[in-house]
Amino acid sequence: MKIIPKKAAVKKERPLRIPVAEKSVNSRKKTAWDKGAYAAGCRSVGWFWPKSTDGEPPENIQWERRINVRWAKWFGKHAFRRVPQLSYPLACRRFIRGFCETANIDISSDLLLPTTKSVCCVLTVKNEAATLQAQLNELRRLPFEEIIVVVNGSTDNSYEVARNHPVQATVVHFDSALGYDVGRAVGARMSHSDMILFLDGDMTIRVDLLLPFIYEIEKGADVVLNPISSLLPTFERRDSVSNIKQFLNICLGRRDLHADSLTAVPHALSRRAIEKLGTSVLAVPPVAQERAVRLGLSVVRSPVTVDVITRNRLRKQNVGLGNRVEHLILGDHLEALHELMGNFGPRLHFPDSMRQRHLIEEGADESV
Repeated sequence: MKIIPKKAAVKKERPLRIPVAEKSVNSRKKTAWDKGAYAAGCRSVGWFWPKSTDGEPPENIQWERRINVRWAKWFGKHAFRRVPQLSYPLACRRFIRGFCETANIDISSDLLLPTTKSVCCVLTVKNEAATLQAQLNELRRLPFEEIIVVVNGSTDNSYEVARNHPVQATVVHFDSALGYDVGRAVGARMSHSDMILFLDGDMTIRVDLLLPFIYEIEKGADVVLNPISSLLPTFERRDSVSNIKQFLNICLGRRDLHADSLTAVPHALSRRAIEKLGTSVLAVPPVAQERAVRLGLSVVRSPVTVDVITRNRLRKQNVGLGNRVEHLILGDHLEALHELMGNFGPRLHFPDSMRQRHLIEEGADESV
């Protein structure tokens, strides 16, 4: 009789267990954070009461500003290095609840900004009534100082949606289409806030995903890009637009930015950046990015990626190889490269250490 040896039993790996002591510590931290936010909200009311003089904003707006300022100071006092994505919304709601219960008021915002500075959101819209309502609903969750909607060339009811929404946005209306990115320049010129967040109306983005862009400006950045490079395919499968974005960043000496660009939303700019760059250059995003780096502004990537690639609205002009939008963006980057070479020479910061060009320059000594 042939004896068949038994197969060695495969040892199953046990799932990693968090020690009970560590669990309880994490639980205590969460509870302390939660209770701390509520208690801080209760204490923040103080002797504040809205002003009723002419020229003052409505009472609900004054209350929202007061809550946000007090929250930002409490949040900043803890010196958090980044916006805690999981804990932040809950803590905001607890803070708001504590404040509102103490002051016996009610506000529409359920999230707060991590800054005491004023924040504007510029939203460009063209025939996007279907998504505009949802995006404005999201923006209403945050106490923005300004929301500017630039409606241009729309033949649907985008203007009516923006005008009648309870968010009470400033609506700028143009009968004719302004062209890509021009609406951003228009919105930026109208804004007086300390920082500006730029969005498009063709998709709805949750506002909690926008908070890291604002917080990076609060920490000192001037330009905050959406880090979508991680969503792109490998280099050999990328399109020409992604390649030229990365090429421009390499030429700028900013390989760390990969293929991230001001061409993509959302992105945020500080008031310092707006003043140094000017608003008109925002109509050509690659040129604005080139100037920002060249002028020494702090250009960073947001710690959170907002997927605007898979959700990008397909239109006739941005579909297919060699489409109009592709040509437009390629031309914008060539314009940026031309300006860059005009300031640093045709080779930029790439030295030619293998040729002794001075020997063949016109007028060089032939006897050498």
